[in-house]
Amino acid sequence: MGIEFWTLVISVATGLMCSLVGVLLVANREALVSEGLSHAVLPGIILAFIVLRDRSSPLLILSAGAAGLLMVVLVAALARTRLVKDDASLGVVFPALFSIGIVMASTELGNTHFHAHCIIDGNLALTPLDRLVIGGTDFGPRPAYIMVGMLLVVVAFIAVFFKELKLMVFDPLLAGRLGFRPALLHVAWLGVVSLATVSAFEVAGSILVVALMITPPAAAYLLCDDLKRMMVVSAALGVLSAVLGFYLGLALDIAPTGPMSSVAGFVFLVVLLVAPKRGLLARASRRRIQRRDLRDRVLLLQLAGAGADRAYLEAHLPWEPTAISRALDRTVRAGLVVEQGTRWRLTDMGDARVRSPGSRA
Repeated sequence: MGIEFWTLVISVATGLMCSLVGVLLVANREALVSEGLSHAVLPGIILAFIVLRDRSSPLLILSAGAAGLLMVVLVAALARTRLVKDDASLGVVFPALFSIGIVMASTELGNTHFHAHCIIDGNLALTPLDRLVIGGTDFGPRPAYIMVGMLLVVVAFIAVFFKELKLMVFDPLLAGRLGFRPALLHVAWLGVVSLATVSAFEVAGSILVVALMITPPAAAYLLCDDLKRMMVVSAALGVLSAVLGFYLGLALDIAPTGPMSSVAGFVFLVVLLVAPKRGLLARASRRRIQRRDLRDRVLLLQLAGAGADRAYLEAHLPWEPTAISRALDRTVRAGLVVEQGTRWRLTDMGDARVRSPGSRA
């Protein structure tokens, strides 16, 4: 199997894993955690490499995951003081950890090929060259096994603890009363998030990791009201971003990392525009309907009693004549108003609408 095939496999696994992980982060309003983790794990990676001097060792992932958990614990501890808010706690902790990692890399690894900017940027196009060789046998790219394995861990964790995770996000008080210990589950989940971030870190780079953890789930959030459905839609959008980004990068003869992020952002913008309930077009349509209904009700109130002619309406309603005509046409078609000569009067139905305080015209 060629390099292109393995690059596509790793891209799809990365997109699928990140988009699933990000759903709970977005739903729990912790989107910035992915950005924090993608930087805070750096000292764990550097420390493990200093000790082991083996860039391919799986212990680097565990050490980086421990650094991510350290960030989570420190953020929670700082937030519990109630002296700063959660987002401010994150903004204090992860730059500090990242800075420590940069200092360690600059001082301890200055004469090696292990540089921080390579970890932060990532390059999916080169991942198939990192082979898993055991006993002289080549089993394929090592990152493919890491990403697929981490994807299975994420899926298994969500499948086993789905009900508890749902309660943790939407009703932590009820989760506590039912004995689920939401705080502990939250730390465990963020531990999985940390490992997932580390797994994708060197493969895809922090920019793509954050993009795939936030953008597809954010688009799914605009489309769905159910957590399970949101996960399915987010996963589909993550895979779509990975596949289209891969082939776009292939067509442009560039690494797929940038195109995947761009496709994910473009898909989000399309969803933001056309989402049936939460999209910008739907919101604008609802506002037009609300303004129309408000105008119709104001018109009915002006016509209450003896009725009025057009001169009266134009004098008492601060609208353009065309707006008055449209409001009259709508209320006449609805059977709320009837034209009598040069005047308009309320019908019995229109009078009932006026007398009903909570009704819509």
